[in-house]
Amino acid sequence: MSNKLSITLIFFFSFSCHMSHKEDVKKIIQKWQGKEIIIPSDITFKSLGQDTASYFLLDKPFKIFTYVDSIGCTDCQLGVLAWRALIDSCNQQKMDIGFLFAVHSSDFEQFESQLKFYNFDYPIIFDYHNHFEKINKFPPAPYRTFLLDRYNKVILIGSPINKPLMWELYKKVITQKQFQ
Repeated sequence: MSNKLSITLIFFFSFSCHMSHKEDVKKIIQKWQGKEIIIPSDITFKSLGQDTASYFLLDKPFKIFTYVDSIGCTDCQLGVLAWRALIDSCNQQKMDIGFLFAVHSSDFEQFESQLKFYNFDYPIIFDYHNHFEKINKFPPAPYRTFLLDRYNKVILIGSPINKPLMWELYKKVITQKQFQ
């Protein structure tokens, strides 16, 4: 096979995979835009291993909701250090946003140890029975972070951590919707 033909085939397959990925993302966005994230009634908020009453987070006008399951490294998927930086930034700017982290783990004890190690004291919903996934049937990772309105309807999809452009989009949408 000639070099030219090899390069052409590699380009074609790379481009078609990229286009297929774009189409998949477009379908996910279309399906989830405006959809309500259902929050089970039997949730347990925990902070550093202790139950905590953090239901006030559910009443915020905007919520950033992230669902993490036990496929792969739960701690790595959540990215507590990046979230803590974002939460601190929002608190400094006096943004009225609730952060909801729902975690289903195959090893909650190990996950709690990681949270303690990082001193991540923000409340997390421990989804012991995987109710969130069963009820909502989330798209595949990494499309499990959503900006929600007061009624838990999806406004945006995608994680704003470590993605400045996405965070700017979140802030723009929040600002616009506050004044509507």
